[in-house]
Amino acid sequence: MSSDPSADALKTLSPSKIILPILLGLGVVIYMVFKDYDATTFSSINWGFNTLLWLGVAALLMNLRHFALMYRIRRLTDNQLSWWQSFDVITLWEFGSAVTPSTVGGTAVALFLLTREKIQAGQTISIILFIVFLDTFFFMLSIPLLWLFIGSNMLWPEAISGGAFIRSLFVGGYLFMFSYLLAIGYGLFINPNGFKWLIVKFCQLPFFNRWQDSALQTGNDMVIAAGELKTKGWDYWIAGITSTVFIWVTRFLVLNFVILAFLAVSDHIVLFSRQLVLYVLMLLPITPGGSGLAEGVFPQLFGDFFITASNAADTGKVTVNKGLAAFVVFIWRLISYYAYLVFGFIVLPMWFRRIFRKK
Repeated sequence: MSSDPSADALKTLSPSKIILPILLGLGVVIYMVFKDYDATTFSSINWGFNTLLWLGVAALLMNLRHFALMYRIRRLTDNQLSWWQSFDVITLWEFGSAVTPSTVGGTAVALFLLTREKIQAGQTISIILFIVFLDTFFFMLSIPLLWLFIGSNMLWPEAISGGAFIRSLFVGGYLFMFSYLLAIGYGLFINPNGFKWLIVKFCQLPFFNRWQDSALQTGNDMVIAAGELKTKGWDYWIAGITSTVFIWVTRFLVLNFVILAFLAVSDHIVLFSRQLVLYVLMLLPITPGGSGLAEGVFPQLFGDFFITASNAADTGKVTVNKGLAAFVVFIWRLISYYAYLVFGFIVLPMWFRRIFRKK
């Protein structure tokens, strides 16, 4: 690994990075479609006004989410970024997240982008850690609240057999995120120096001592970020919290409207809540942006929305229309994921020309 964070960020932003996630995602979708291909299913799709309307709403929600991301980064930088700069930063940040494994994310890219936009290093570190805290807190709070409201049906369709392994992965992912949230919260708001001491001491243990330098840098970053956040007023917090909620709600509602374009949706809240489960699962794989896993798990996690009603009534057996599910997941990922690969590919050279034009 390069010792230069900028070099690592530049490698992440390489346009060639889009090839692997596209191949993984499309490969799974194509396999699912042809494995369960049914000409009747696709010929019955009505590309009428309602279908196009709900797909248009889904696309609009993604644009609103992008605008909310721009507003959040602009507000958290105290309006030092223009709207155009915010557009570039968010587009490339999302691009970086889409082409890296979910466990890595786009934080290194975000650090590179903001510092190149002349945001001071200390403020940049504070902003990134604050955003990570807000996003993680949204999940940690939303999941138990929806669980209390919906119950176990949130985790797995009762009509679909299996799922014990997926449930175990979800619980493990949730506990990891919860531990991560506690660590960030302790470091940012309670005892940053204590956080630094703990991780430095931990990385002095055998096997972990290879990460001593990284632990020291992380501890220093946490101390800087905590100091920056102490200077912020309530308006800073309110802007961050409200925009974060809007960002995630609009993102998850996209799938609701994509499915609504092709099928009648009986319970939008259940559909919404299972996307939180899917997102936690997507944090676990090593594939870029969870590509492949999102498409593969989709028919199981959302299978009860694609049950063939006549078959269930006639035979008493539940059959999931996997061909239609594969087609729907392709449309959903096209709007919510592949679009960022395309726009990132377009914006990246223009951003480089603007940033490095003097060179």
